Amino acid sequence: MTIVKLSRAEYLNSSQQIEDLNSLKFAKQAMDWWDDYHSWTKFPPLCMRENDKDICYLFYEVSKNKEYLTIHNIFTPKAYRNEGYAFVLLEHLFTTLVHEDIKRFKLFCVSSSIDFYNKIGMNYWGVNHLGQYYCDFKMPHSSILEIPKIVKDADMHEFSDEDLLKIYEKLRLNGKEFDEKGKKIYDDCLKKMGKRYIFEKLTKRAKSIVIKL
Repeated sequence: MTIVKLSRAEYLNSSQQIEDLNSLKFAKQAMDWWDDYHSWTKFPPLCMRENDKDICYLFYEVSKNKEYLTIHNIFTPKAYRNEGYAFVLLEHLFTTLVHEDIKRFKLFCVSSSIDFYNKIGMNYWGVNHLGQYYCDFKMPHSSILEIPKIVKDADMHEFSDEDLLKIYEKLRLNGKEFDEKGKKIYDDCLKKMGKRYIFEKLTKRAKSIVIKL
């Protein structure tokens, strides 16, 4: 098993080998997103490869000031799921960046990834208009195995008032704009997340800031 970085051409060639249509659709969305907003040169996606098969992909970036590691997409084609590949690839990323002095990590979690991130120990701040669930926590010192404790010890006072209000603004509708299908997906996600969904805590903190201003 090896982990490699892919150029756009290499990713396109690799993703074209995916047979499952839903996985292929997600792979294309990830490519389009990187084309529009990010850099294939600065942050080429990671790919896990075994026996000449590409079995898991991870798109990420690090902010210029090293304030944030942002995880945009991590996905495993259907044929290779439930083998722990995504966990290993994510652990590789965190371990590789451990000496970069990055302060925090954030991610945008799609509904199909909730089970995966629940196992890692994540909490979710709210949902944006794209149906992505937001997470924002301190960077682990060495391993993603630290995440459950980091999440448990997290405090929204870690943020400046201005930064926290910016986060709240992106999430404040909290699914109210979803159509019927989107609301059904949202309700199913809430059941999976349970107490891990901390939008009410975010809202309370945001309102206390507004009152103070």
